[in-house]
Amino acid sequence: MNIHTPNRRTLVRRGIAGATLGAVLLSVAACGTSGASTDQAQPKGDPALTKLVPSALAKKGTIVVGTQPDFEPANFTPVGESQIKGFNIDLMDAMAAKLGLKVDWQKVPFDQLLIGMQSHKFDATIAGMTDRKERQAQVDFIDYQVAGTVFMVQKGNPKKITSEVDGGCGIKIGDVKGSDAKRLVDMMAAACVKEGKAPTQLISFPSSSDKNLALVSGRVDAMFWPDMAVSVINRETDNKLESLPVNFEPKVYLGATFSKDDTQLRDAFFAALKAIHEDGTYAKILKKWDVEVIDLPTPGINLATS
Repeated sequence: MNIHTPNRRTLVRRGIAGATLGAVLLSVAACGTSGASTDQAQPKGDPALTKLVPSALAKKGTIVVGTQPDFEPANFTPVGESQIKGFNIDLMDAMAAKLGLKVDWQKVPFDQLLIGMQSHKFDATIAGMTDRKERQAQVDFIDYQVAGTVFMVQKGNPKKITSEVDGGCGIKIGDVKGSDAKRLVDMMAAACVKEGKAPTQLISFPSSSDKNLALVSGRVDAMFWPDMAVSVINRETDNKLESLPVNFEPKVYLGATFSKDDTQLRDAFFAALKAIHEDGTYAKILKKWDVEVIDLPTPGINLATS
């Protein structure tokens, strides 16, 4: 699929070229930086929905949302720009507008999102986080998309990895710190050990660009990747990688997170999500980014059961 992107050199290519901008971006993001101006005109909102917003937040007129800044096409900052873009950004902006709110985007590493929610640094987050029962103990999810998973490996699959749970014994899998990969790697390692083979290992990296570069350079043997973004990683790595299915992982729900202490705000955004489904905005955003494969026709709250 052809993902809409600016004409730019990506984080991955900069890493391959040895440039340092990605490291600078990450060090800034670790402190939490604003990714979009909040001085745009205040949305009027839908009167039937604006009344659902907690009064203090409605008076403030702005919601603080945390996101990871380096995963295209979901949430990423193009080189030479400060404003974050992607389908997650468009979806959250559209929901907030229905509620008469502007979004103050805060860019942080993925593993800081739940920490930021629990410390009340953010009112919400959206970054393609997998809804899991264990995470539901910390936050509430508004599930707005589904995602499938593939392996990305070097061209030609030199390690002869297969799609099965025991198809990567002894290999190193790279992923972003705090992601859902540990659960999958633990499943693979257990299957390998049961067969008397070397366990699969997880190597964690601070950002997606670091992870991608590690695979291209051979420091890891594979990584998990969303099925809707295979064309992005192939373009960014000059087709040095190829994908294969992950047969032991069903499609999962991905959601925006909200504090368990503020169900009123959660419910307001859930109503806004249903509204952008009904008026066609949701479908238009998915089409714009060529990610119709993520479509979840009936969104919900805390849909994951495992």
